[in-house]
Amino acid sequence: MKMTIIMWDWDGTLVNTMPMHADLAAMCIEKHFGMDFQGAREKYLNTTGVPFDHQLRIIFPKAEKEKILSCVGEYHRKKITYVYGNPKDFPETQEVIKNLQEKNIHQVISSSTEEVIINEWAWKRDIWMLALGRETGTKKDHISKIRRAFPNEKIIFVSDSCGDMNLPADITIGVDVPRNKEELFWENGAKDVSSEPVSLVWLEGIRKFLVE
Repeated sequence: MKMTIIMWDWDGTLVNTMPMHADLAAMCIEKHFGMDFQGAREKYLNTTGVPFDHQLRIIFPKAEKEKILSCVGEYHRKKITYVYGNPKDFPETQEVIKNLQEKNIHQVISSSTEEVIINEWAWKRDIWMLALGRETGTKKDHISKIRRAFPNEKIIFVSDSCGDMNLPADITIGVDVPRNKEELFWENGAKDVSSEPVSLVWLEGIRKFLVE
């Protein structure tokens, strides 16, 4: 039987930062591209799962490189305080992580956020696990790195982003999924979809994937 590694997305999966990210991104897009705030916020949320500069290239495929870099630069400068000044965990995040640790399930955080931010969050909560951030590539790169290190282990990737459901993990699972977007998660390859954020109730629901 294969052992299991759970790879967690961070923003919007373990910490409830997506509303602040969406607001900040929309403000930057409105300023630099002239799109109205609500439309920009919706575009941002529909393209999450990749770094912000990739999102902008999807939203504005003909945009000048300098305009994208200017928008991205402002976003990254302001997110340090606007989003990460005091990130809020989902209610049972810490309990779920520690529950899995007690079961000897290996866990890794894979995110497009900087590792120093994730590590500071983890340190304050006495959580000890490998964090792979934007400095070490994309989430696909992170999965490849873990696959090379542990070729015989099953990888489960858990995320709130629809775009992460087609990552090359053995199993992808969507959490905190709005009811009206569940079908998109299934279509993108999710093996399980939950409208609940990370919680002990959700953890019971994926037990079958942990023991296969």
